[in-house]
Amino acid sequence: MMTARQQYLIRDANEGDITRLSELITELGYPCTADEVQVRYANISKNSDYRTLVIVDDEFVVGMAGLTHQLWYEKNGTYIRIHCFVISKDHRGLGIGKILIRAIEHWAVETGANAIVLSSGNRDERLIAHQFYQDLGYNLKSSGFIKEL
Repeated sequence: MMTARQQYLIRDANEGDITRLSELITELGYPCTADEVQVRYANISKNSDYRTLVIVDDEFVVGMAGLTHQLWYEKNGTYIRIHCFVISKDHRGLGIGKILIRAIEHWAVETGANAIVLSSGNRDERLIAHQFYQDLGYNLKSSGFIKEL
């Protein structure tokens, strides 16, 4: 049984993390290859409004968050959108997700954002994630829609 460590390193992702990011994104339910993530990351990393954080346990990436700093249309100010958030299935339940969320919240405050917004799928396997977010003070506020083209 795994136990939580006292200290995890949270840092910006880098090129050396590409393979691990593809594994985590696949675990999240979006199968992809390292080559696909390489292309995505190359584009994302060029945009200063985007940030990809990883959380590391003894030099092994155990989680990631894909973020953007965005402007509101509906009101003044900015917000952080969490596009992608995943902790490795072997490391869930140890408080690692909470540590990473708190780091995101800290960055949001640093940037002057007045909210954090995220979407989580309406699939049964996401119910635990929904409870996780609610336990951390996030409110279920809207429904999302998508039309693939």
